[in-house]
Amino acid sequence: MHKLRLSLLSSLLAWSLACSLASIVPLTPTPTAYVFPTNTVVVVPALTVEQLQNAEYTLIGFADASTLYKFTDGTFTRGADPSAVDYADLRLLDFFPMGDLNEDGARDAAVLIAENYGGTGVFVSIHVVLNDNGQPRDSASYMIDDRPQINALEIRNGEIFLDAIVHDLDDPMCCPASPVTRAFRLIGNSLALVNASSQTPGGLSRVITIESPLDGQEVSGALVIRGNVTISPFENNLALRVYNENGNELFVGPVNVDAADLGAPGTFNVTLDLGAFPPGRIRIELSDLSAADGSVLALDSVMVIVR
Repeated sequence: MHKLRLSLLSSLLAWSLACSLASIVPLTPTPTAYVFPTNTVVVVPALTVEQLQNAEYTLIGFADASTLYKFTDGTFTRGADPSAVDYADLRLLDFFPMGDLNEDGARDAAVLIAENYGGTGVFVSIHVVLNDNGQPRDSASYMIDDRPQINALEIRNGEIFLDAIVHDLDDPMCCPASPVTRAFRLIGNSLALVNASSQTPGGLSRVITIESPLDGQEVSGALVIRGNVTISPFENNLALRVYNENGNELFVGPVNVDAADLGAPGTFNVTLDLGAFPPGRIRIELSDLSAADGSVLALDSVMVIVR
């Protein structure tokens, strides 16, 4: 009887295992390619000429007073009598270069505004218009001249390049006769002049070239600034200025130019002690200034990082 019971139990166990094994369905995993997450790229709409022609611009008037003007189709007019105190005739010139000016990846713009408040003077200034999420925002400006002749306005590598004919000290106000080039960079909330050249009455170009250090170079200790000029300056002295990244002046001093003769090409080599400057970005500027009126005849600059 005991053996019969064991036999029945064994049979039941075998049958149970067989059923359990039969119910197991083999699973074969299906390979699935992993999809890596991608960063969301926000595309900022480009500014249009129509937006620029109908934007608001802040203009600096007498005693540095600023006034906001809303342009319509590229103009703002107030009053019909040029002799009236509140008369204004403001116009955008036909130059609308686009490019990134504040390193945020969006295409900004540069415009030229001609201002007349009665009389013969028509003062032209450059304005930086930043692309604020697809909307124009007037951010900084620089006065060029009264009735300059504009040859070109471009944006190159984050800088605004101007080719124009402006007034020299002896030019009649009706007729500028001095060819110049100017390059501007947006630094903080200001539009800074970072390169300039001009021509002598004989047609020779005044150019300063800083060969070392290079723009964007990391520097420390005693920094050697060297380069050349095409025409040696008055009394063979250039003006050296150092600014912090907000445009505040940190240092000013003379730099001697070594030239074979007055007005001849020359070179400069000066050592600047960086121990007097805080770590961070500084702009080193060398300029040739007119002895007659202090205007810029030539200028070059580099932005370096003090460690």
